[in-house]
Amino acid sequence: MNKTECDQVAEAALNHKISCQVLNMAEVYEVILDNEARFKSFEAAKYGLKAFIIEKQHTLYENMDFELPDLFFENMEKEEDTTVSKKDENQVSLKVDKNEDFYESKTFLVFTTHHNVCKVQNLKFGNLSQIIDFCELDPGEKPFYITGINHYKGFLITAFENGKIGKISMQSFKTETNRKKLKNVVNDESRLVFIERFEEDGDLVAISDIDKVVLFSTNQINAVGSKTTKGIQVMKSKDRSLMIKVKKAKDMKLADPEYYRKSEGLNAVGFYLKEGDSI
Repeated sequence: MNKTECDQVAEAALNHKISCQVLNMAEVYEVILDNEARFKSFEAAKYGLKAFIIEKQHTLYENMDFELPDLFFENMEKEEDTTVSKKDENQVSLKVDKNEDFYESKTFLVFTTHHNVCKVQNLKFGNLSQIIDFCELDPGEKPFYITGINHYKGFLITAFENGKIGKISMQSFKTETNRKKLKNVVNDESRLVFIERFEEDGDLVAISDIDKVVLFSTNQINAVGSKTTKGIQVMKSKDRSLMIKVKKAKDMKLADPEYYRKSEGLNAVGFYLKEGDSI
């Protein structure tokens, strides 16, 4: 960053009424210049500066009844606990793998509607808006899935409307250079209906638009290195039926889950729900 950009960040800080007790101009320059390798843009510098300010404010006001303001993001939408819906003409929904350590992740993988994934290094982000705004999105490109990782362990399950399900090794997202965006990551031959990162194998339930249900285990699918895998056929189409949902079996209310598993393998039309079961 050059001096002009540093001045812009400093002005932005002062315009948001940061107390002189908390921050002065010298400290603004210090935090920017000390982190110049990480702050590649004006927006990135704001996030890093905010983290610095928050740390100082907590130190100064830890014994006071003080509500910390959202210094740079006062107008951002509030997050939901698990899924944030961004309403636009295409009604894109954002799915987030949130857990108690989500914001402690080293890297966030942000999957987008243009079949790309943005790799965002954690700069002490405190909400989803900061993570998303740090992505270099093209016009019309929207995020639809975010997962936080510390190590590239486990696999990514991708399920498609045509009944195929892929299992992608997380190692395939690891790069030797610090690339910010990986392109053509998810197969686009059929509409994606499910995506989630797993560290261990487990049972999933696939549901079709003719109300058929198939139970299967992810260990029946081999993990591959190709991020654009078409997957293997898990749910067979009948009269042009489509797979519309995939859910974790543990979240379903099934009296006898094994009833819905095809004993000889995959590629099944499925079974109708028994009375009393619900998905």
